[in-house]
Amino acid sequence: MSLHLLTPGVRHYVWGDTAFIPSLLGRDNHEDAPYAELWMGAHPELPARIGSVPLNELIASAPEAILGKTDSVRFEGKFPFLLKVLSAAVPLSIQAHPNEAQAREGFERENTAGVPPSARSRSYKDMRGKPELIVALTDFYVLKGFRPLGEIAEVLDEIPELSRFASKFSLTSESLRSLYEELMTLPQSEVDAIISPIVSRLRKHKFVRDHREFWVLRSDEMFSKDGHHDRGILSIFLLNLVHLHPGEGLYLSSGTLHSYLEGAGVEVMASSDNVLRGGLTEKHVDVPELLRTIVFKGGRPRVVEPLMVGDNEQIYETPAREFELMKLVISDGSKYTSGTGESASILLFVEADQSSVIVSAGESELKVGKGQSVFIPFDTPFTIRGQATIFRASIPRETPRFRGRYPAELRFGTSGLRGLVTEMTDLESYINTRGFLKSLLEKRVICRGDPVALAGDLRPSTERVLKSVTQAVSDAGLRAEYLGRIPTPTLTLYGIEHARASIMVTGSHIPFDRNGIKFVKPSGEVLKEDEAAILEAVERIRAIEHRRPVGESLFRGDGFFSEGKAPSMPPVVDSAREPFVRRYLDFFPENGLSGTRVLVFQHSAVGRDLLVEILEGLGAEVIPVGRSETFVPIDTEDISDERLSDLQRMADEAGGSIDAIVSTDGDSDRPLVSAIDSEGRAQFFGGDLLGILVADYLGADRVVVPINANDAVDRWFVSRGIHPVKTRIGSPFVIKGMTTISSGRVVGWEANGGFLTGSDIESDCGLLTALPTRDAVLPIVSVLLAAAEKKSSLVDLFARLPARYGKAGLIDPFPIETSLAIVQGCDEPMLSKVFTRRLGFDEIVDINTLDGIRVFFRNGDIAHIRPSGNAPQLRIYAVSDSQERANKIVSFALREPHGILRKLEKALSG
Repeated sequence: MSLHLLTPGVRHYVWGDTAFIPSLLGRDNHEDAPYAELWMGAHPELPARIGSVPLNELIASAPEAILGKTDSVRFEGKFPFLLKVLSAAVPLSIQAHPNEAQAREGFERENTAGVPPSARSRSYKDMRGKPELIVALTDFYVLKGFRPLGEIAEVLDEIPELSRFASKFSLTSESLRSLYEELMTLPQSEVDAIISPIVSRLRKHKFVRDHREFWVLRSDEMFSKDGHHDRGILSIFLLNLVHLHPGEGLYLSSGTLHSYLEGAGVEVMASSDNVLRGGLTEKHVDVPELLRTIVFKGGRPRVVEPLMVGDNEQIYETPAREFELMKLVISDGSKYTSGTGESASILLFVEADQSSVIVSAGESELKVGKGQSVFIPFDTPFTIRGQATIFRASIPRETPRFRGRYPAELRFGTSGLRGLVTEMTDLESYINTRGFLKSLLEKRVICRGDPVALAGDLRPSTERVLKSVTQAVSDAGLRAEYLGRIPTPTLTLYGIEHARASIMVTGSHIPFDRNGIKFVKPSGEVLKEDEAAILEAVERIRAIEHRRPVGESLFRGDGFFSEGKAPSMPPVVDSAREPFVRRYLDFFPENGLSGTRVLVFQHSAVGRDLLVEILEGLGAEVIPVGRSETFVPIDTEDISDERLSDLQRMADEAGGSIDAIVSTDGDSDRPLVSAIDSEGRAQFFGGDLLGILVADYLGADRVVVPINANDAVDRWFVSRGIHPVKTRIGSPFVIKGMTTISSGRVVGWEANGGFLTGSDIESDCGLLTALPTRDAVLPIVSVLLAAAEKKSSLVDLFARLPARYGKAGLIDPFPIETSLAIVQGCDEPMLSKVFTRRLGFDEIVDINTLDGIRVFFRNGDIAHIRPSGNAPQLRIYAVSDSQERANKIVSFALREPHGILRKLEKALSG
């Protein structure tokens, strides 16, 4: 296909500026005619032309060849967007646009009612929605969306003429709708009675364009007629006033009330004429239809800033399916080359010298100057040479394929992203990291140029993943601060204390053939309510990276770095270890563990040396054992008989009296504590019981635990007047639960033993600042000190707790979809068929479905079935009055091939 120079159409609406568009086009405008809009598209009302042929007619002659088969089918053979230059000297009408469903219904309704297409009262001109994107070329002023509801409440209180609405207004969407509807349906006499005194007061002062009062006065001058004021002026007080600087954009989704006030910009929109007006106009205002269209939600608008996707290419990201807008800035002597298979697009040259700028495609070549535009048909690779600034509008890809492949995508588990190493490609790790950082940048939680702290565990794939994370940090305009191989809580503490985002590459306790990435905000862990914004940003980054031309991509077709493209890791900044060590040495009694002999099972835990250093710093005699240079997955919720035998062997080989064997999982945020009884036998104690002793030692009076915690937690604390808060499983839920508590010593922990502090805790020795993330060191040290201070063995310490015993187990692998089907499909009759009296189960008395299925039996047994949030595993947790019975429940559940879990699987699949 060839390149086509376009002749755009010009709209001379009365609100248009007289200078900007003529200057762009290099035209004189001696008559001072308003040049409001320059249309470059195939809109049938004013199509651009290629020679004498309208673009819409050219496309209709061969839609598949010009648009490509996929886009031709998607958009019914029509060009889906309209590219404009808009230049406003005075405010445009306040308006909103319908979504596609509303447009289709409204169009058909007005047709059925016999409303002529050209009628002034007609609201729907077609069946299309009309999302829009405006990018400022000059200072550009916009009203967009309702202000935060608290601000609207303040306005109603502060302006005397609006105060009568204040008592009825509450901070809800329903109340906002009621307020707007009342203002839009007031009799004209009441509108005048409200606006007249406001305008009279404001005229005594001078305002600049960044004051909404400026626009109240200008709008009143423009739109008030015959002594009556335009009711749209009232909306100026309710809507956000946005000042866009050149290069900044705003996306206007359906239902967003808005008005362009002044300035010039590039606008791209779905090719639709559907506008519902709300004032500042002499045109038809259909209030009932407008109310059906508007989304009544308060908040601040997001300015769309261009994202660099190449050396000279930026994209303005929006969710629109009809268009996307890119900005190309080409320096003299360089060039831009598009990829193959790209969708139809239009190039607008806002800066260019016609004597030196050339666009070429095959044998087709055009010299292009400032203000000119070029149509590029589907799959027409092109090159631009010369110094120019260009906006490129095109049809976005429907699916984010990556060179013909659909790579596996990482998903959030209970605490971070997890995936198989083979699927956790450099590209996928990069995309997710960019998405996380983008979500923080957009919320202004972090700023470009800020450092981002990075660390990793000791599994073999971690360094490779760290390199893709490092590249993503750099490409986001941030600085990677590499803290080395340190525990997750060490990194998180550093990030919180230095108010910076942090990223940990770790698979925690899962096998070495998997890995993960844990994102942490400057304020602490990513919570479940943060995930939607992160995933939305990830999908935008994914769409960009998947369609990036091969020559510009860092990645091979398999998703791993191309030869020579992987970055080197920055030098290690050893700034996090010492503060983490001092955290405990400065809080706990000096030499408090003197006389305590501890065996530290180091295996491949990233915090193995830090744990030794801290215990020795508190006076303990430490015997490091079991250090491994190959990765050993330790799940502190599921200590097998084989693992316990290993611990016993280590204790026997150490000789002498051992008080405890301690360890952590791979990223050292979950503790393992095994006590040695009077006969030298190793006894493992679950993390939920460990947490009770730790909370007691710290003097906690507010406790948060997940639903799968041993019910000894309830029995112990309720007897002391403390009622534990129960949450879903996963540290984000425990953290969220802690934030709901406003006073006291707040702590939380999980069944895996990871301990969190939700408030500062003071002791006679010092202050332990809040660390709302899983930590393994705090529970290990606390329980050892508790035993030392009571001159008690750990076994005796645990023996004081309610006699409730837990056991956990899992089936791995177990398809995630099957796990979910079990959780969603099981009812009491089905559960009663598998938890039988023959296996020792009593009558079911309660079922809790807060997270998984937790089944309570009359004899006190508890069985809890839940899919893992991190891997394709189905877990079983058991609690009973004896360890033997808890072990049996897990054994009955996991037995192959006819255990309880398999029977449930078979019942639901059959």
